[in-house]
Amino acid sequence: MDNNLLDFFMKTSSDLVYEINVEDQTINWYRDIHTILNYKQKINLNNFENLSKLLHKNDIKKLYNKLTTPNQEQNQISFRIKDALGNYQTWNDTYIRYENKIIGICKYDSKIILQEQEEKTENILDSTTDLIFYKDLDLNYMGCNESFCNFVGLDKKDILGKNDYELFGEKHANKFRQMDNIILEKKVSNTNKEWVTYPNLDKVLLLTQKSPLINKNNEIYGLLGISRDITKEIDYKNEIKESKKRYKKLFQANKIPVLLVCPDSGDIIKANKAAQKFYGYTSSEIKKLHITQINTLSSQEIQKEMMLAKNEERDCFNFKHKIKSGKLIDVEVYAGPIKFKNKKILYSLVFDITKRKQAEKKLKQAHTIYQNTKEGIFITDLNGKILSVNKAFEQITGYQESEVIDKNSNLLKSDTHSKKFYSRLWKTLAEKGLWEGEIINKTKAGKIFPQWLTINTVYDESHQAVNYIAVFTDFTKLKEQEQLLREKDQIMFQQSKMASMGEMLRNIAHQWRQPLSVITSSATGLKLKKEFGILNDEDFSEFADGILKSTNYLSETIEDFSNYFKNSKNKEYFFISEILDKTTQLSKATLKNSDIKIEIDVENNYEIYGIKNELIQILLNLINNTKDAYNNKQQEVQYLKIYTKKYMNNVVIFVRDIAGGIPENILTKVFEPYFTTKHQSQGTGIGLYMSKQIVEERLKGAIDAYNIEEKINDEKYKGMEFKITIPISQSKTE
Repeated sequence: MDNNLLDFFMKTSSDLVYEINVEDQTINWYRDIHTILNYKQKINLNNFENLSKLLHKNDIKKLYNKLTTPNQEQNQISFRIKDALGNYQTWNDTYIRYENKIIGICKYDSKIILQEQEEKTENILDSTTDLIFYKDLDLNYMGCNESFCNFVGLDKKDILGKNDYELFGEKHANKFRQMDNIILEKKVSNTNKEWVTYPNLDKVLLLTQKSPLINKNNEIYGLLGISRDITKEIDYKNEIKESKKRYKKLFQANKIPVLLVCPDSGDIIKANKAAQKFYGYTSSEIKKLHITQINTLSSQEIQKEMMLAKNEERDCFNFKHKIKSGKLIDVEVYAGPIKFKNKKILYSLVFDITKRKQAEKKLKQAHTIYQNTKEGIFITDLNGKILSVNKAFEQITGYQESEVIDKNSNLLKSDTHSKKFYSRLWKTLAEKGLWEGEIINKTKAGKIFPQWLTINTVYDESHQAVNYIAVFTDFTKLKEQEQLLREKDQIMFQQSKMASMGEMLRNIAHQWRQPLSVITSSATGLKLKKEFGILNDEDFSEFADGILKSTNYLSETIEDFSNYFKNSKNKEYFFISEILDKTTQLSKATLKNSDIKIEIDVENNYEIYGIKNELIQILLNLINNTKDAYNNKQQEVQYLKIYTKKYMNNVVIFVRDIAGGIPENILTKVFEPYFTTKHQSQGTGIGLYMSKQIVEERLKGAIDAYNIEEKINDEKYKGMEFKITIPISQSKTE
């Protein structure tokens, strides 16, 4: 039966005849399917699985049902299969199934294809918001899209076959008919704009273009119309106009200088008022300028930079610009391309960064100082966490920056100080924003070292604490040098005392001569009167009183000199008059022998705090210098004046002579160690140096020396005056 049926199909049909084996799903084609589908290279379509790969995904199930449904009756299905061009062809499949075979005929259905194309076209037309319609030569509507239906307010079935008079009012229909007749008569397109109102009362502006429909024989068979809502476009154009106006206002109102520059020619096209003011030119003047008259780079460099901006490869540039006065200003320019009159130009914002450059320079200098100063510096947050250190910090502590960043600064603690010490430190820092003092810290290697540390609080603009900055100096060597200096000063102090000891001994000798002479004379008188038997009670009492008085005088003298030579370090309160009396007592004999008259004038008997013997030594040094000066001068009038005055909260002691003074060129050197104007046999030069050290360090005062001129008995004398300033009644806690 199957062979008879196949022969029948082959003889009666020119369509595609096939036979399918249901069990193995193989297909025998009795027409060339490759030619029908336009495949130049043959592919294996004798297998149902391969064939299904060319089927439309919605039709695969149909064909599988065809294989699996046992049915002896005639069946019909349609399916779509992809050709060599990628298009789906629609086929009507008529087949008969018996036992394990299917025999059928596939026929290409052009009506279905056309219908599908029409459906696709209709779907495309309905998807657009434009109003699309077409009419026949009688100007009846042959078709339209959904947007046109919405515009008319009718379904498509109620529009097709009707004319404008049936759909619109007479006024509009007359207008449409007049326009349509002109198009059909002249075979030309026509465009017009008009405001229309939709059924929902929305009012819109429609731009309508109508064109004649012409076939291959150049015959008109209808008319096509497309209407577009251009209400928003009109609004957009108006908005553009308004935007241009706003832009012009903003361009001129911008406080930042703006230049419009042609990147190809370098001409300055436009500049706002801020730019005119910045560069010092008027609007007409600046438009005549070339960018090379402002930018100090070479023409080639400027062109290169403008191309980078034009091509949007870079938008920020730093230049030096020259203003009208000739002054050069550091500027930062942000430039990018914009369209201006159909040209691509550069829109450039210009910022004066002169102050910023200066600030950057200062910051760079500060950083250089920060990194190169000999003092160690580190910065912490408010919790003591280290944020930055300088090179000196690394050198002094032995820690590298990477080792201490984000670590607490207490890693430097030596455990030398008590918790109370650190509590006071932080309390002072919190109250005053500053702490300064000596502290013992520890290096990375564990070495203990003293340092002078200053911690300052850093505040922000609202005076809120943000950081601490600590600066410290390692003064281990300084401490050692101070110890050596103290020892040296002590030696020099003792040398000074020993140098003046000979002078003191001479003073003792002078003061002892007279009482010793009295004692000798009294003792001799007693002996002689005793030997001659003429000694009576009255004579004995007289001689004994003379001996006792002289002996007491000698004892007091020994006490005074003994007290002077005591190396006392105890401070005490004492009066100026007491010191001057002691000094006069110790030096009056040598002054008398040198015929030097001494005058003492104490304004008020002020009380000061210190070591008495040190101040006495200073005054004795000055008196000895005066005596030596007079010995070298050998003038008739010789006197020494010591007087006091009060200045603010200080007592000032003046020691004045008229022994000729000293040359001005060496006056500033008199307090230097080992400097002297005397012969080596007369002095060591440490007297005035030690005097200065004692006044400044022990008495917390100051000493100065200068030449003076004084008139005595109508004659002018030159001399020298020493000025010693000492605070009155200092605290005993010093």
